[in-house]
Amino acid sequence: MTYKILFVCTGNICRSPMAEAVARHKIGQIGQVRQSSTFEVDSAGTHSYHVGERPDPRTLKLCEEKGIGTGGMLARQIVRSDFEDFDLILGMDRGHVSHMERIAPPEFHPKIALMMDYAGFGEQDVPDPYYGGIEGFHEVYNMLDRGLDQLISTILTK
Repeated sequence: MTYKILFVCTGNICRSPMAEAVARHKIGQIGQVRQSSTFEVDSAGTHSYHVGERPDPRTLKLCEEKGIGTGGMLARQIVRSDFEDFDLILGMDRGHVSHMERIAPPEFHPKIALMMDYAGFGEQDVPDPYYGGIEGFHEVYNMLDRGLDQLISTILTK
């Protein structure tokens, strides 16, 4: 069985592609058998600001420094079929969750959650590092690193 997770932020160039890349990396470390049969991850933005663009250069730099691949990643906007196609749709902050709940049909609301809350860390927003320096990207990475460990562990023990 494949468990499909979609990570969502505003423009799909900072937080959500970093979450996607880190999740892919962590899943790859679990082992090929579990990876291919357990998870599929993707990311999207709530808005179309950066559709078709690569992730922010700071996201790319940080992932490269950590040995995490980002090949082939291009920003896209969330679409209605995502609510059907994914098992879990995680917003990086409460604004993303609210936006998705407004545009998704009500039957898909149970699939929508706040990333850090779903990972067991309470109602924490993953802050937007876009307007700051590289230190904000390190903060986001650290939050996602621990959050994704917990998220993956929780799903694997279900």
